[in-house]
Amino acid sequence: MIRPVKNIVFDLGNIIVDVNYRRFTDAMGWKEEDYVRIFDTPLYRQFETGKGDEASFLRYIGDRLSFGPDDERRFRAKLHLAFPLRPKIWKIVKGLRGPYRIFLLSNTNSLDFNSILEKIDLRAAFDGVYASHEQGYAKPDIMAYQTAQHLFDIEASETIFFDDRQENIEGARAAGWEAVRIDSEAHLVQTLMEYHFITSDDIV
Repeated sequence: MIRPVKNIVFDLGNIIVDVNYRRFTDAMGWKEEDYVRIFDTPLYRQFETGKGDEASFLRYIGDRLSFGPDDERRFRAKLHLAFPLRPKIWKIVKGLRGPYRIFLLSNTNSLDFNSILEKIDLRAAFDGVYASHEQGYAKPDIMAYQTAQHLFDIEASETIFFDDRQENIEGARAAGWEAVRIDSEAHLVQTLMEYHFITSDDIV
């Protein structure tokens, strides 16, 4: 017998918030492609799993981009511009809490995550938050899902996960979760309605 869904787990980027690095890099006076190229490096993956510190990462950026003495302050002050909240989704997610337990599972580093926390109180809105830099494992590593499952005290068979990347969906399924890849804000709303988590009254 299929057990009912009790736990809804959301990714952060391109699910709860948009990811728009152009807004941030324009504010810093950088080319977006130069900044996002850093994400494909081993150092970035280490930083995302808490194995590197902010100072080292910022020095790495400084070696590759125009980064003057005052730019660390500017960097921290403007980084939130890359992650604008999706207000409609935010309202829906907060409304789901109570009927369901809702959680956040994000691959993120301390700089990005703290910049979002300064604008959005994620920890108060969710029943639990998993940030890869705090826990040491990043999706799609199956340990990320298993660690989150233990952290949240949830059963895999009672859990559904929404993420924008197919490899992360496959990782969740390997851990025994139901999982759906989401490609837009409208798609997430539609999917939540198809699962009867919300109705049209919830999105007015």
